[in-house]
Amino acid sequence: MLNILKSQDLTLPATPEQWLHELQQPTAIEIIGKQSDQWRVISVLIHGNEPSGFYATYNFLKQGLIPETNLSIIISSVRAARHEPLFTHRYMPGEYDLNRRFGIIDCHDRVTELAIQITEYIRTLSPQFIVDLHNTSGQSPAFCVSISSHPSIHKIASLFTKEIVVTQLVIGSLMEQNFNCPITTIECGGSQNDKSHNVALKGLTGLALVHDINDIDANNMDVYNHPVRVRVHAGISLDYGDQADTDVDITLINKIENLNQDVTTAGSHIGWLDRSLTDCLLAINDHGEDIITHLFHIEDGKLLAQRDIKIFMATRRADIAMDDCLFYVVEA
Repeated sequence: MLNILKSQDLTLPATPEQWLHELQQPTAIEIIGKQSDQWRVISVLIHGNEPSGFYATYNFLKQGLIPETNLSIIISSVRAARHEPLFTHRYMPGEYDLNRRFGIIDCHDRVTELAIQITEYIRTLSPQFIVDLHNTSGQSPAFCVSISSHPSIHKIASLFTKEIVVTQLVIGSLMEQNFNCPITTIECGGSQNDKSHNVALKGLTGLALVHDINDIDANNMDVYNHPVRVRVHAGISLDYGDQADTDVDITLINKIENLNQDVTTAGSHIGWLDRSLTDCLLAINDHGEDIITHLFHIEDGKLLAQRDIKIFMATRRADIAMDDCLFYVVEA
């Protein structure tokens, strides 16, 4: 059940970790702004292992700043974030990933019910915009993901990053829902990186205090279109290493997260496969086509890039890679 708290009723403890323990359930913090008839919405902690938005929320509230409009900050996966060790569980063991349950209305499990409550709550506010703050599973620069390349998205994103990925993939995320306003996801960078926490705080503060998002200068944004999720087939095993592991089907290079930094050129070595490419991996595009052989090929057991590509969200966490995806790819 989504709890609603007024910021003036909060007494924050000494650390964000202590505050997390005080929160008993998903909570929306409402802060009254100068324009009290308008709302802006920030979503944080949809995944329990992505704390930058939560840290930013705590530090923003500590400053006692008055936002330009009313501001609601929704803190979603409190239970998963609190599940020991803190901030390591994407979602509660045995439950659904919250950010795959938005838009579903015919299920009544705990997680889907929360997605419905969050959606209905946001719609009651009719906000000017919505920003969903995340962390990447591996080390990565910050980037924006959106279903639109509207100028308003560029302006919002520019407070966090210079890179925008425009997607039409449907995965059940908050970002895909229609709220009649701009909505975007910000991947702030790796979850263990102080730089990511600073990106989140700086961006959140900028969004809260700006008089009008149209006043934001958003020149020279880099836009990448039509990403695909590179995923493993059911039953395929995965590990990471500096050489092929004969006990698994796929071995990705140990430095896979370095590929998040720049363009991966054609012929670059990604890993090793002991089975055929199509037996191990798939990459479904916007049209429902599997284009894995368009992006990669096998040579002497090595997995190589078929063309110049940009990789996002590569991670060395095998559990997340297997459950969600290895990484996202766009053609460079």
